[in-house]
Amino acid sequence: MENERGKWNSNFIFILAAVGSAIGMGNLWGFPYKMGANGGLPFLLIYFVMVVLCGVVCMCVEMAIGRKTGKSPIEAIGGLARRWKIVGWFGALSATIIMGFYSMLIGYALRYFVGFLVQIFGVGGFAGAASGADFFVAFTQNPGAVLLYTAITFLICSLFVMFGTSGLEKFNKIGIPGLFIILIAIIIYNLTLPGALNGYVFMFSSKGMEIAGTSFNFLKAVRTAGGQMLFSLSLGMGAMITYGSYLDKKESIARSAWIIPVLDTVASVFAGMAIFPAVFAMGQDVKAGPGLLYITMHNVFTTMGVAGNVIGALFYLLIIFAGVSSAISLMEVTTSAIIDGRTAKGKKSSRKGVTFAVALIMFILSIPICLDRLGLAGGEGAMWPLYSFLGAGSQDLLDLYDMVTEGLMMPLGALLMCVLVGWKLGFATVRDEVLADGRKWKLEKFFEVCVKYITPVIMAFVLVSLFLSYFGL
Repeated sequence: MENERGKWNSNFIFILAAVGSAIGMGNLWGFPYKMGANGGLPFLLIYFVMVVLCGVVCMCVEMAIGRKTGKSPIEAIGGLARRWKIVGWFGALSATIIMGFYSMLIGYALRYFVGFLVQIFGVGGFAGAASGADFFVAFTQNPGAVLLYTAITFLICSLFVMFGTSGLEKFNKIGIPGLFIILIAIIIYNLTLPGALNGYVFMFSSKGMEIAGTSFNFLKAVRTAGGQMLFSLSLGMGAMITYGSYLDKKESIARSAWIIPVLDTVASVFAGMAIFPAVFAMGQDVKAGPGLLYITMHNVFTTMGVAGNVIGALFYLLIIFAGVSSAISLMEVTTSAIIDGRTAKGKKSSRKGVTFAVALIMFILSIPICLDRLGLAGGEGAMWPLYSFLGAGSQDLLDLYDMVTEGLMMPLGALLMCVLVGWKLGFATVRDEVLADGRKWKLEKFFEVCVKYITPVIMAFVLVSLFLSYFGL
C-alpha cells in the first residue's frame, strides 16, 4: 500500500470512525472527574454550550478542509495557505505528543482488565492489595510493568493503522457498538445499587453540589470545559482533518458535524451515569480527580463481591475499546502526515513501515511518562527536574505533556483555524465544500458568525486561561 489514500466505504462507517476518534479516555476518564471537581450540573451545562458554539463549528471546519484538500493536516493547511502551515504542524505534533501519555493510560486499563478478569476465575489479580490506592501506587511504581502494558497498547493500535481505512473500519465496526452496549449494561446494573440515585442527583440537579460538598467557579469551569471539549472531540489535533480527507464528496459534512459531537456528548454523559451512581452507592469520593477511574472505581468494584469482578472486567474493557478507538486515530494523523509529506516530495512510502516508525517514536515519548510514576513519590518523581518549573499547577510529567497539547497547541490551533477560514481565506472555503453534496445548509449563517467571531473569542479565553492554570495561576 504505497502512498495510497483510502476512502470510507460509507458515511455510516465514517461516522463510526469519527465517533471512535472522539469517544475515548477524555469521555470515560477526563469528563467524569472534571465534572466531579467542577460542581456537576453547572459544568455539564457549560460543556453543552461549548460543544454547540465551538465543538460543532470546529468539527465542520476541520472536516471541510480535510475533504477539500484530500490531505492530512500539514499538507492540507499548507496547500490552502503556505504561511499557515504551522497550524497543521500543531495538529500533527499534538497527536504525537498526546500518544505519549494516552498510550500509558490505556495500558493502565489493560492491567485492570486483566486483574478483574483473572479474579473471576478465583486467581488474585491485584497482588493482595488492601485498597485501590495501594494497588495503583504499586503498579505505577513498577515502570517495567507499565512499559509492558504500554507497549501492548501500541502493538494493538499498529495492527489496525497499518492497513489504513480498512483497518480503522474493522476496529470501529466492533469497538464502537461494543462500547455503547457495555456502557448501557453498567448503567442498568447501577440502578440496582442502594444509594445510586444520588449519582443522578449530582449530575442532573441543582442539589448536586450540596450532596457532594463541591464548589463552583464559573471561569474555571469554562476553561476546563473548553479544554475537555477539544480533547474529547479530537479537535485541534488533526484527526478530523485526516478523517475528512477520506470522505466522499456525496456525504454530508453539515449533518456529520452535529451527529459526531452529539454522540460524543451522549457517551460522556453515559460515562458519568456509569461512574457517579456507583461512586455514591459505595461511599467513595466524587472529587477524587484523575484517580477516579483507577483508584475510586477499583474500590467500588471490589466492594461488590463476586459481581464486582465481572462488572470491573466489563468496565475496563469499555475503557480499552474507547481508548484504542481514539489512539488509532492519533496514530493515523501522524502516519498519514508522514506519507503525505513524502508524497509531496515525490517519494514513495510503505504504510506498514511508516506505521512501525510512528509507533516507535510515540513509544519512546511514552517512556519518560512511564518512568515518572505520575510523580507519586511526593512530588519527587523520577523525571521531577523536567517539569518542576511548572510549579503548583502541575504535579508530574504527564501534566507537562498535557500543557503543551491541551493547554497550548490544541486551543491555539483551533483559534488560528477559525481566523484562517473566517478572515484569511474567507468562509466560502468551508461553505463551498459543505455544499458540495448538493444539499441545503440551513445553519450556514450560524456557522459563519461562530467561525468569525464567537468561536475565536472563546478559544482565546480557553487558551490563555488553560495555559496559565498549569502554572497555578
